[in-house]
Amino acid sequence: MIWKPHTLAALIGLLTLSGCRHDVSGGGAVRYEFGREEGHYCYAPSVIEDVDGVRYAFVCRNMNAGEVVDHIFLYTGTPSGDSTVWDEGACVLSPSAEGWDRCHVCDPDVREFPLTYRGEQYRWIMTYLGVDRWDCLHNQIGLAFAKEIGGPYVKYDGNPLIVSADTTTWGVGQSTSIVADPSTIRIFYACRGDRLGTRLIRLNPVETLEIGPEELVPGLPPNSYPATSGQYLYAVSETRSGALREVPTWVGDICRVQRMPLPHGITRLMPKDPAPHWTVLGEIVPARSGSPRNHNPGLLTDTRGYVADGQPLTIYFTPADTGSNWLWSYEIRSMRISGRSRQK
Repeated sequence: MIWKPHTLAALIGLLTLSGCRHDVSGGGAVRYEFGREEGHYCYAPSVIEDVDGVRYAFVCRNMNAGEVVDHIFLYTGTPSGDSTVWDEGACVLSPSAEGWDRCHVCDPDVREFPLTYRGEQYRWIMTYLGVDRWDCLHNQIGLAFAKEIGGPYVKYDGNPLIVSADTTTWGVGQSTSIVADPSTIRIFYACRGDRLGTRLIRLNPVETLEIGPEELVPGLPPNSYPATSGQYLYAVSETRSGALREVPTWVGDICRVQRMPLPHGITRLMPKDPAPHWTVLGEIVPARSGSPRNHNPGLLTDTRGYVADGQPLTIYFTPADTGSNWLWSYEIRSMRISGRSRQK
């Protein structure tokens, strides 16, 4: 959603993190990717890469110029040297005519996850945020299926998948998933106002779908995008350098990349230690991006939500100007950060 009031309280103070710190000057160049179009905003990228190097970026974007209604768009990028050439993008999911996601749909995350639904074979699943109130309260998380990555996406008839019963609070959303095994995903999402929650969900078969209990992820703010290598849990998180006084104050100015050892794999995520050891790998800061706000980031992963240990990480993120043009400055940029920790 455009308005994310739950992030403000969570991100006023910086997280206290242990481990190695990075030298921010070691990051790569910030690149403009796509989304710069008058009267349109584009944010919250979730980008996956297939075995041929083709990238698929799912984002929130408005359909009609000047109209603030979130839809989900797909931009397809083909490799060209060390850059990506993106197409013009296409809408793949819209708000429903009525019901729980009638106002906005946004914060998409797509994974390759073959399954059968209502007798039809599907290859891709999407989790996404939907909301039925124009004040942007009562956000909930839904599920959709597609045979081809470009759609059409069929919404699950049991939506919302993860429910928020309280219509007076922000709710749940900003989901990211990782394929744990052929029947199960681990989903991460913003919850309880200012926390990052996670659940195991057995999706295959859909007819006997099981949603596990919610756990809270220590050390990460709600607007975080996790990925895994199997050995580590990686995450890029929206955070801030301090109190922000100019509009938009509700998004952060720093995207922080870090990792945590994952000795038991993605199915058993939470360590018994209540303060896990996060190592900071890098940050996207205003001095590097050239923008006063840097928010709603995502990690480039494979089609199942995995990254390779020790390799550079590609971060896709949303910059923003301050002042009256804040919304219309939302576009998609990227930056590469080393996947290895370095002493500062």
